[in-house]
Amino acid sequence: MNFGDILDKWESSQKGQIVDKDAAAEKLEAKKKANRSSYIQKMAPQDTLDLHGKTQEEAWKALNDFVANARRRGLQKILIIHGKGIHSADSEGVLGSVVKKFIEGDQRLGASGKADKFHGGSGATWVAVRP
Repeated sequence: MNFGDILDKWESSQKGQIVDKDAAAEKLEAKKKANRSSYIQKMAPQDTLDLHGKTQEEAWKALNDFVANARRRGLQKILIIHGKGIHSADSEGVLGSVVKKFIEGDQRLGASGKADKFHGGSGATWVAVRP
């Protein structure tokens, strides 16, 4: 069987099949996004910001500056240490609440989660930085 025969056989098997290129592209993009999210979750943070001892206003400014710097440097994952809020009436802690609110409202940031025990556990949050 030569190449022409193989091509003819393949073309005849493809007749009548419709390929939705937009759907295929969306599916590929979703797969890339899932793979990136999984990769980001597993990777170590590339830089860390410690907010201990800062007021809410100081923490907000530090977060904004830190994220801008991380994007400028092309970082994919950062770690924010906010503490566990042991001395706070709020179960999440004052700075933990500030960090959560900041992440939710900042379009430069993507997925986030509680850090593993080696990076601060519930007293720290990892965040994916969007390219």
